[in-house]
Amino acid sequence: MPTLEQRIQTLEDREAIRELIANYCRGVDGRDEQLFMSVFHDDARYLIGGTFGDAIGTDDIKAMLHGLWSTFTEMHHWATNVVIEVDGDQARAWCNADVTGTDTKGRALMFAASYTDQLRRVGEGATWKFTERDIDRHYMTPVVEPWSSDPASRFADV
Repeated sequence: MPTLEQRIQTLEDREAIRELIANYCRGVDGRDEQLFMSVFHDDARYLIGGTFGDAIGTDDIKAMLHGLWSTFTEMHHWATNVVIEVDGDQARAWCNADVTGTDTKGRALMFAASYTDQLRRVGEGATWKFTERDIDRHYMTPVVEPWSSDPASRFADV
């Protein structure tokens, strides 16, 4: 049976990984390049596929990030159903994401995806980082009754 110290460490690791997942969302949605890039290991694999392709290493990941930002004027990620398995300095995580966004044509879009993550604890501060983020895109579709850049379109009368 794990010691109390080991159990606490596992809980702290799992919470740090949840925060890493949240910072990924905050970074991409908030157009915060520094925060977004901070979640990836130097040789990480960021696998979106489809139109956006795959990126290996921080230079490719940064280029992909700017490609996303040039395609979508805004995005809002909600990561849910997070499951984390910690094994020493390695971890695996899974989560689902619902995303809303607006593309550069002004179209309101909805996305759904599942993420499978590989993580490693690195550096002096023993920080968790993604070594692989593999995204299984379920759909990306226009919203039938879309919002627009006009604030009046963003709230329905109910």
